[in-house]
Amino acid sequence: MSGAHTPARAQAAGRPVLEVLLNALGLGIWAAHFGLIYAVHALACERAWITGRPLGITWSQLAIAGLTVVALGALLLVFRAALRRMGPGPWDEGGEREPRFTAWFAAATAVYSALAVVFQAAPALVLPACG
Repeated sequence: MSGAHTPARAQAAGRPVLEVLLNALGLGIWAAHFGLIYAVHALACERAWITGRPLGITWSQLAIAGLTVVALGALLLVFRAALRRMGPGPWDEGGEREPRFTAWFAAATAVYSALAVVFQAAPALVLPACG
């Protein structure tokens, strides 16, 4: 009966994929933010979003600021989830001890991605879209 799959074994077998996805989630959020900033700038130039000025800034700057806040909030959630995984308790992945590296890597990736989001949003907020 060594070949029989129990529900617990099936869950454990699928967890490494989840771990990899959680580790890459910070980079995915950064990449999505990066692409959306370019899309907002392209639309701002094409659709003349730079003419309206709600709150003293252009529509494109307002959209980029909103996207940045959402991305930073999502990265904070990823970071907190990674910290929870690093906490005390059983470390078990597929029947073997999970190294703390995977949780640490997810937390570090979220922090580095947050820095990248800030560094790509700063010039996009300061410089004109069609300049």
